[in-house]
Amino acid sequence: MYIHGYAICVMKKLAIGSLVTALSFVTIPAAQAVSLDPQSVPDRTQITVRHDSGATVSTANSHESRPALSLSKLYLGYWVLKYGSAADKAQVENMIRYSDDNVASDLDRRYPQAIPSIIQEFGLSETHYTGYWGTTQTSTEDIARFTAEIQHDPIAAPIFAGMATAAPVAADGYRQDFGTDHIPGVWGTKFGWSDDRTIHASVSTGHGFTVAANTYGDAQTHTADVMRGIDNAPVGGSSEAIGARIENDLNLPEPAQQALRDNTRTAADLERQACANANQALAQVSQVRVCQ
Repeated sequence: MYIHGYAICVMKKLAIGSLVTALSFVTIPAAQAVSLDPQSVPDRTQITVRHDSGATVSTANSHESRPALSLSKLYLGYWVLKYGSAADKAQVENMIRYSDDNVASDLDRRYPQAIPSIIQEFGLSETHYTGYWGTTQTSTEDIARFTAEIQHDPIAAPIFAGMATAAPVAADGYRQDFGTDHIPGVWGTKFGWSDDRTIHASVSTGHGFTVAANTYGDAQTHTADVMRGIDNAPVGGSSEAIGARIENDLNLPEPAQQALRDNTRTAADLERQACANANQALAQVSQVRVCQ
């Protein structure tokens, strides 16, 4: 029963990952506004929110170098995807999906230059390689910026596929369901935890933002601190509603009004197509409809 239930859960994750891939080619207005209240986050936790525009909001301690845990697999995996052998590249997606320490250790032994090279290439001044991926130090500033910078790089596609379809249970048996993964609008997450479960970290991507967090505490504390500090409330409404408000509130000349209507109509068509695609993909695993 456990294996059957686990398989169903993984299938759902894979279907949602396929949905994310399909929707990534559709450009629609952002539906979320991510904000961080640094003052509400305890010192045990550091958080960085990085918008695709490059604007960043962080806690005061976000530049601290802390245990990177399994988030260092992102640095390692990217180097392998860029410079490693074909056989090793093929291992990266599952290393991310299952947070597989054995694969990471094997790749780290084979390519000891990998993480140091990424540190230099991306200017990660708060990230320090100690000779082993598992004891690498980084900051939420560094990991958030790195993740944001590679998210549109085709080389990194297996990394984000693994994040989008993260297994409910990792290779070592630990559950991957905490931290930044709970933020509304997130579609992919890399999780990290110490062997004694006293430190937890996570980095997630959503449409228009990347967020990273690290907590000296258990998974529940990590999640609670993230959710206390982060707000990701829907804004604006549909394109048609936004267009109507603009037309009503501004005294635009007729050419501008027509251009607004045309662009609104185009955006609304894209939204409807994205909605239909989402519902079609989810129909494989659920009767839930994400939109109408």
